[in-house]
Amino acid sequence: MNVLRIALKEMKIVREPRMLVFMLATPVLLILILGTALSNAFNGSTAIGDIRLLYHNDGAGPELTEQWQVFMQEAERSSGIVFQQVEEGMDGEQEVRNNRYTGYVEMDGQGIRYDGNSRNSTENGIVQGMLSAFTDRYRLSAEAAKIDSAYENKPLVDDGGSYVLESSIQGARQPGSLDYFSIAVTTMIILYSALTAGGLIDSERKRNTAQRLLASPVTKAEIFAGKIMGTLAINAVFVIIVVLISKYMFNAYWGENPIMVFLVLFTEILFALSLGLGISYVLKGNAAGAVIMVIIQLAAFFGGGYTPVASTTGFMREAATYSPLHWSNEALLQIIYSGDGTAAVHAMMLNAGFSVLLLAVAMISMRRREGL
Repeated sequence: MNVLRIALKEMKIVREPRMLVFMLATPVLLILILGTALSNAFNGSTAIGDIRLLYHNDGAGPELTEQWQVFMQEAERSSGIVFQQVEEGMDGEQEVRNNRYTGYVEMDGQGIRYDGNSRNSTENGIVQGMLSAFTDRYRLSAEAAKIDSAYENKPLVDDGGSYVLESSIQGARQPGSLDYFSIAVTTMIILYSALTAGGLIDSERKRNTAQRLLASPVTKAEIFAGKIMGTLAINAVFVIIVVLISKYMFNAYWGENPIMVFLVLFTEILFALSLGLGISYVLKGNAAGAVIMVIIQLAAFFGGGYTPVASTTGFMREAATYSPLHWSNEALLQIIYSGDGTAAVHAMMLNAGFSVLLLAVAMISMRRREGL
């Protein structure tokens, strides 16, 4: 009962406007600002210029010519590529070098040869991909015709009579800027709760209420457990509210497994509170707050709190693996977008393990002290 009373007292911190602003307004504004300002890092686009293709066909292969005509019609209709046959006296390769065309295609009895314009890398890549697909399908038609001549006159294009059936696999969903920063800011704001935890006992000393608590019929263990329980509960409520706001106001995607998502978040809350308490007993006063702030800032910087670290290499990549923010973010991303709970179990074990270690340090230090 004493533990519950102390926990309820700690939860009354919601009456402080500054705490409400910090735990609710700050993460919501950060998600909106970072998610909007850095949207190009997730949804960048590349402008594609006009694609003009010069070609020459000597007519040596009538089947190839027929399929090429069908290919040009489809490409012009669906992709807007402009095809132009080389005129007499025109040097196709020189025209490409002069940047008048994206590429030059030459067809003869030996097959197809393509010369692309390296100065238009994006457009050149598109043409190469389309020509590669065309040649692969043409080879398939030639092989099919060898097996059964009935396939020789069937078109490659899927118009109901085609013998080539194409299918595509939908790629896995990827996080957008608001999706990513809804996760990153939530885990980062949880880490900041270590500052609050660092002042749980110190605030009692500053207000001269520590002696009153010790004089009351309450043990140190009950005081310790009640403060942790109350702070853990109120931070969990704040996190749930932030997740719901990001989900329904910003349409952030939190996946189809909310139980695992919240388990990872709750174990991170426990880790943050344990970090604050542990350091507050190892160091005293302002020194503890300064060290906690440095740890939080380093964890946020290397762990992807302000920008994604998935594409980083070298020292940044190596340092990220030691950030509690990084392993929590990676666990959430894998749960939400891959349905893989392996990283989540790993993150929860790390959070819980460090929490036990830090809480043990705090409890041993509390028992050795005369006061709180």
